[in-house]
Amino acid sequence: MSAAALQQLPTLPQGLTYDDVLLIPQRSPIRSRKSVSTKTQLTRRIQLHIPIVASNMDTVCEDKTAVAMAREGGIGILHRFCSVAEQCAMVQRVKRAQSFLIEQPRTIRATATKTEADEAFAWRGRKGGVQCLVVVDGERGRRVLGLVTPGDLTFAGDGDAIALHMTPLAQLAVSYDVDLSLAQARALMQERRAKHIPVLKRGTDELRYLITLSDIVKLTHNPAASLDAKKRLLVGAAIGVKADDFARARALVEAGADVLVVDIAHGHSDLCIDMVRRLKTDPATASVEVIAGNIATGEAAEDLIAAGADGLKVGVGPGSICITRLVAGAGVPQLSAVMDCARAAHRHGVPIIADGGVKTSGDISKAIAAGADTVMLGNMLAGTDEAPGRVLVKDGKKQKMVRGMAGYDANLSKAAREQRREEDVFAELVPEGVEGTVPCKGPLAPILRQLVGGLRSGISYCGAHNIAEMQARARFVRMSGAGLRESGSHDISKL
Repeated sequence: MSAAALQQLPTLPQGLTYDDVLLIPQRSPIRSRKSVSTKTQLTRRIQLHIPIVASNMDTVCEDKTAVAMAREGGIGILHRFCSVAEQCAMVQRVKRAQSFLIEQPRTIRATATKTEADEAFAWRGRKGGVQCLVVVDGERGRRVLGLVTPGDLTFAGDGDAIALHMTPLAQLAVSYDVDLSLAQARALMQERRAKHIPVLKRGTDELRYLITLSDIVKLTHNPAASLDAKKRLLVGAAIGVKADDFARARALVEAGADVLVVDIAHGHSDLCIDMVRRLKTDPATASVEVIAGNIATGEAAEDLIAAGADGLKVGVGPGSICITRLVAGAGVPQLSAVMDCARAAHRHGVPIIADGGVKTSGDISKAIAAGADTVMLGNMLAGTDEAPGRVLVKDGKKQKMVRGMAGYDANLSKAAREQRREEDVFAELVPEGVEGTVPCKGPLAPILRQLVGGLRSGISYCGAHNIAEMQARARFVRMSGAGLRESGSHDISKL
């Protein structure tokens, strides 16, 4: 043993994880857990209604997951194991899934045929389809002539021009010099008895934006949704630290990503620090929020914050499909890592994400109480209807694949997507992730509500009204293996 290692022996710290502790119940003034707030910060500027983030794994988060997450008040981080064009297209689909004032609606020329219009309509089964097209003058692109919907074309011939069946502009349009509020838009829809209303620049026939009934309904029914200033759903996207990842970052910002996650296994590295610094100083990306990770120490938090990070991702090796600790022998048990990073990050007003190790809603409560502002979930969200991947039948049960992004299968998939056919992916790869399957779990939203319900109970048991109070009041007790066994369900047949 080296001299340095010998010197550390008497003072080796003990690392704890979620199964090693419990929250101590305290007197609670909470009369209804529905009154408990779970609002939190994802980054310095981005607030969420629930502290749950969908992991940037290619078996967890693509655009469908991101849409469902944002509508429930969380956020999804789109994985980077795809081409830049594919990732940007996912960002745009999330942004178009819900919007109050649609500044760039889908348009079609008045001379186009019904067959051409069908290509864009969702009822024809096209991915990313819409239910309304703005009809424009083919010679003068923004000059609006009317609107056309699938219903307008029910009895049209395939070769009929759109202009013959559209609803003329005079029956629909209004002119405003300022943006409408949600209340004004609802009143306007009620007055006009219309599902789509184009808003023009006053005194012109040039389109400012389109408002739709479906978007107003979504905003009304999902008041806790995670939205940007234009009432579009929030979405994040992951990037790496290689030379071409900065070009990816610029493209993602242009596509509309609200936050970038610089994502590598060892975030406390010069590569990660340099990328964060470049993102925060380059004019093309300086305005976007940047999360960096993964890290496990307060020193790492200090260095990344100094480089400009707006949020930090904490966790080296705790994930259910991560084997970093076995392969590299490196990591910190997750509860201790969260506490250490939170102490450093919160001094600078920077939120942290606890990434990995969460198996139950009780673990979410422990992570938040220990100082995490949000938790990132992978395995718990894999297998949902919205998660990517085909349904498999294994042992007579429907399942979906889940895999670590540093594993063989994920790297093979990435190489195939990037068409690196000649490259031997196995030549130098030392995998730090594994592949597996999880049961199909159904829709994402009910799962999130169960997890948030458990967190509300955890906050209540701490005698707190919100996350900030919980973190100030929380006290932990360590427990033995017998205590852990006692915490689970018991075999009542032996009592």
